[in-house]
Amino acid sequence: MIRTLTLFLFGLALMPACHRSHISYKPIAEPFEPDYQVNRFESEIKNFEKESIEKGISKGHVLFYGSSSWRFWKNIKTDLAPLPIINHGFGGSTIPELIHYADRAVFPYQPKLLVIYGGENDLSGQKYKSPEQMYDTYRQLTALVQNRLPKTKICFVSMKLSPSRRKHWEAVKKGNAMVKAFSKGKYLSYVDINPVLFNADGTVKSELYTQDSLHLNAQGYREYAKILLPFLTKKYR
Repeated sequence: MIRTLTLFLFGLALMPACHRSHISYKPIAEPFEPDYQVNRFESEIKNFEKESIEKGISKGHVLFYGSSSWRFWKNIKTDLAPLPIINHGFGGSTIPELIHYADRAVFPYQPKLLVIYGGENDLSGQKYKSPEQMYDTYRQLTALVQNRLPKTKICFVSMKLSPSRRKHWEAVKKGNAMVKAFSKGKYLSYVDINPVLFNADGTVKSELYTQDSLHLNAQGYREYAKILLPFLTKKYR
């Protein structure tokens, strides 16, 4: 069953798009060698594949792809209705892992809009990673998607300034600024969700977070939706 599932989805991932681009990117920083295995969340990816076999693959939808900030958004389909949402948030993933699993978790679905949450775990890992290295991997991810799915729009949702990761805020701000400057044109965009996470006086809205001061609670996600729903609705047209 697993072998059949893998072969089926691999075949779907290789289906040609209407045309392919030839986008490349030259890194600006030294390569980052992960201090973890990029296949460490294999079981979660297999669950996506299993669900696709059981329910069928929905193409042309809005695919949320990223780390636990998406994975924990349990009411995402309700909060962002009527947008057709597929949630492929997994583990505490980093951008190298998003690249690693794109063949299986993105390409078969041929999303009209790909919504990325990544980078925060990259910049707060045990091994130091610079904003430039994070940016390099994001550029590599976008090039990969644009070459395989040239009609897919890609939206980067800003890395949040998590209270429990305050020491990394400057790196996160720099990384966000770099991605924002790059994300221009019809197919690339950036949306900043940090404004809804702070009070007018600059203090954190702690009531929007779970006890770990890292992940959002249901109220926090509803605040996300206030920004994301109108923004993504325009991009999905």
